[in-house]
Parts: sequence; C-alpha cells; structure tokens
Amino acid sequence: MPDVPWQAPVGTVDLFLAGIGGTGIVTINQVLGSAAVRDGLAVHGVDQTGMSQKAGPVTSHLRVAAAAEGLGPANRVGSAQAHCYLAFDPLVGADDKNLSYASPATTTAVVSTSEVPTGAMVRDPSVVAPGGSTLLDRISGSVRDLVALDAAGAALALFGDAMPATFLLVGAAYQSGALPFSAAAIEWSIELNGVAVAANTAAFRWGRVAVADPAAFASATGSGPADSGPAAPELPAGLDLGDLTGETRRLAGVRATQLVGFQNLATARRYLKVVRAAWTAERALGERTDYSEAVAHGLHKLTAYKDEYEVARLLTDPEFERRLAAEVPGGVKLRYRLHPPVLRAMGRDKKIAFGPWLRPVAEVHRD
Repeated sequence: MPDVPWQAPVGTVDLFLAGIGGTGIVTINQVLGSAAVRDGLAVHGVDQTGMSQKAGPVTSHLRVAAAAEGLGPANRVGSAQAHCYLAFDPLVGADDKNLSYASPATTTAVVSTSEVPTGAMVRDPSVVAPGGSTLLDRISGSVRDLVALDAAGAALALFGDAMPATFLLVGAAYQSGALPFSAAAIEWSIELNGVAVAANTAAFRWGRVAVADPAAFASATGSGPADSGPAAPELPAGLDLGDLTGETRRLAGVRATQLVGFQNLATARRYLKVVRAAWTAERALGERTDYSEAVAHGLHKLTAYKDEYEVARLLTDPEFERRLAAEVPGGVKLRYRLHPPVLRAMGRDKKIAFGPWLRPVAEVHRD
C-alpha cells in the first residue's frame, strides 16, 4: 500500500466520531488520542455517551494541534468545524444534529454502511430504516468528500467477527488522508490498548487497502460484482436442505449445523423437516419468505435451549477458547463466573477437575 505522507498539522484538526454504544466508539477515540500523543501532538477530547447503553447513539470529539496553545480552551468540535467525520453507523451519522459539525468545504466523511436495527425496529418489524443510499445522500450533501464501505460485512468476511469493523473504518480514514496521525502511531496505540491487537491491527491495514486498492479489497471480502449473496453453508453429512433458497436456506443451514453440535444428527433432521414444511406451505402464498425465516430462527431457539449443559458446551468449545486467547494474548487464567450447576456441567462434559481456582467462584454465587 502507498504510505500517506505525514507531518505535524498546521493549525487545529478536528475529528467528530458518531456511532452506537457497544461497538467501541469511545475506545477508538482513546486510541486516536494516544496516537496523537505518540506523534508529539497536543490533544483535547470528550466523549458524549449521555444515556446511551448498547446500540444507543454515542458521539466523540477529538481536537488535535501541533502545540497546546493551538487548541485553545474548547474540548468539543465547533459547528461546521470537523475536518474528519467518522460515522460508524449510517443512521447516527445522518442525524442532522451530528451533521451540523460537518462542512461542505472542509470535511471528509468516512462512513460504514452496515445496518444495525434500532430498538423500534426490534419491537415492531414493520418499522424499517431509511435506505442506505438515502442516508449516504444526506451525509454526502453536508461534506466535501465521502468514503463509504460495509465495515461490519467486510470484518465478518475477513475475520469471522464484526468487532474489528471500527478499525477497518479507521484504516480507510487514514488512507484517505483524513487523519492527522502516522500509521506507525496508530498501530502503536492499538498495541498499547492491548485488546485483540493482531485482529485490530490487521483490520486497520485492511481498511487502508479498501481505499488504496478497492479491487483487491472487494476480492478479499466478497463485496465485488461477482458476489451473489450469502454462500451456502457446508452441512454435515446426512443433512439435506431440499429446495430451500435465499435467506431461509442460509438460516436453516447454519442452525442445523449448530443443532448437530447441540445434540445430534437426528435433532437437526427433525428441525429441517419442519422448516422445509413451512417453506412449502409458504410457496402457495407467493414469493415472500418472512414466515419460513421466522420458523428457521424460532424453532432453533426453542430446540437448542440454553440449559447449564449447553452453556457449558459453548463456553468450552475449542473455537471459543481459541478466539478468547487471540483477544487476550498471554491470558492464562480462565475464570468462569457462573452458577454452580453450570460449573458442574462443565466438569462433567469436559472432565474438568474442580481445583481451588473454581471453588471461590462457585462460593460467591452461593452467597
């Protein structure tokens, strides 16, 4: 990738971050602030989480200058003063209140187009978000330059996990020239943060690729013109999805595979039999697949109920333990803060010896 020439900014560079709680917006602001310090810059920052919990709107301000006197007393970005507008959620990014920080003359917006349902959408399926193009048009009209990518979809394709999506966006912002930090300082700050260092560093670099070589990025993430939708899952031998197609086929394939692990092949076959029957009945009413998708989702939830044995199986799954080890390098003590019956189930399923390292946890929950 071509490197972006870096030099200390002349004057103040203001960054505005908009996203939702639970996706790491505050962490990103801290990482970028640390990168600025690493590059010898002066920093003011503030996070506005308000009443936000998971999936609620969150915004952060970051002001950077070559020296402290260049920042002045203000911690917040002023109206129409943002040089970089990082929108980690398109709905929050398109909010008029947040767009008031952007300027058509000076702002570069880097936006994730990944859709995240709001609370209203979860409560009422008839509530839908504005189309992605509508939101992007609203943002585009308020900024000078716009870079957009499906960060969550790309992260899932590259890492099998959506969590690194925020650093994909940071990488795209850096390669676009919108960030006043060096790449080395950003990667140093990711390492300083100490969480999922390898994945987040790789995500930052892949975000740079999204801007430097869009064709290579599209090829790696399956987001190019040749992409024909969700790939058919690889089913265990003995399972048959029949004539299911589209999203119903994807849902049923993923969940049937999980049911083999939950119990056995026979359970997964019974599940697929019901889903296929729902699909056949639905075909008599038209082309919509809402009903069969709901059956594929709901029947799996009912079948694979999370009793203490299933929770134990999921927590001691080698793949889960591998991902946990990657997120916390060097973490050698694994403590389960669970109800004692679950701990007993883990011991029975995985032959775990109940040494002193488990007893205090169980005792705490008994109290």
